[in-house]
Amino acid sequence: MEKVAVVGSAQTKYERKKESQHYGEMVYETVRSALDSSGLKIEDIDTVISASCDMLDGRSISNVFTAEAMGAFQKEESKVEEDGSFALLYAYMRLLSGRFKTAMVVAYSKGSESSPHSYTALMMEPFYQRPFGLDGLTSSALQARRYMDKYGITEEQAALVSVKAHKNAQNNPYAQIKMDLTVEDVLRSEVLSSPIKKLDASPISDGCCAVIIASEEKAKKITDKPAWIKGVGHYLDAYYLGHRDLAEAEACRLAAQKAYQMAGIKDPLKEIDVAEVYDAFSYQELMLYEALGFCEKGGGGKLMEKGFTQMDGELPVNPSGGVLSAHPFLAAGLARIAEAALQVSGKAEARQVPKAKTALAHGTSGVCLQANCVWILGR
Repeated sequence: MEKVAVVGSAQTKYERKKESQHYGEMVYETVRSALDSSGLKIEDIDTVISASCDMLDGRSISNVFTAEAMGAFQKEESKVEEDGSFALLYAYMRLLSGRFKTAMVVAYSKGSESSPHSYTALMMEPFYQRPFGLDGLTSSALQARRYMDKYGITEEQAALVSVKAHKNAQNNPYAQIKMDLTVEDVLRSEVLSSPIKKLDASPISDGCCAVIIASEEKAKKITDKPAWIKGVGHYLDAYYLGHRDLAEAEACRLAAQKAYQMAGIKDPLKEIDVAEVYDAFSYQELMLYEALGFCEKGGGGKLMEKGFTQMDGELPVNPSGGVLSAHPFLAAGLARIAEAALQVSGKAEARQVPKAKTALAHGTSGVCLQANCVWILGR
């Protein structure tokens, strides 16, 4: 199987509202920057894959309205209505087919012009669960309570994730929220849906991310520091919330196993140097530690308390500040991959983890960590 690498990427600065830019302008700016980062021209891109949502954009076949801004004119172009990590998976498979040598992957969102919570409410089972008012926030609160009750995880342990994320975000020029917090600040913040408080939750954001991947032959000509895709795994859990134990991120665990097998990783805690995970809520990062094999089940809180995932810890997680510092819906997972690629290429600037050779990136779609895509990138 031919090797594929990330050879370029770009992100907008994530903001609560980009009043001066419509979708096309935001996408064009990001694609232009991604091309500049790789030294490529749009003529060098063989195929374009996007992640967007008709319901959030308020128009059907939404990619039609941004295809020109992505440089997809007269190219093979398609999209997914899932997180951008799945759009990259689509592009990756296109390159593995041998039909294409380069791909541009673009994911974008303007949460300021739509309601992600209203959208996630429509994801719920319509006859029993939706009438209860369940959406991405309230269902995640149920998951947080189930996880805490089953494993004895405390709100203080979850709050430590928020403290870490917002501190790390201060080194990220793209982050939306950057601040010094204490555990007490998090615990005292407004309760959104118990036990989730305002500072436990990711913000609504406007933003875009673009990633360029290339086959081995092309990648070696484009850059001397490619981020090679070593492994990938993806799994989808049950749709109906009652059909899964919400205390377990089972689909993530299975996706990680597949990615580790492909990359030849036996001990992720020792072999992975840095990780970027999709932490829409603080407690979810603790769950992901367990699902990704960084610790035993129920051990996420203790791992956080010991400082293992701090910037100076054994395995830094989300040196960018993660999704808690900026949450552009559908683009957040692709941003995790872009950040992981920057780490292994040594281009992460102030948020660079020293000697990072192997990075993990994680994206998710659906509610309560339903669909998961795990990537391993390396030198």
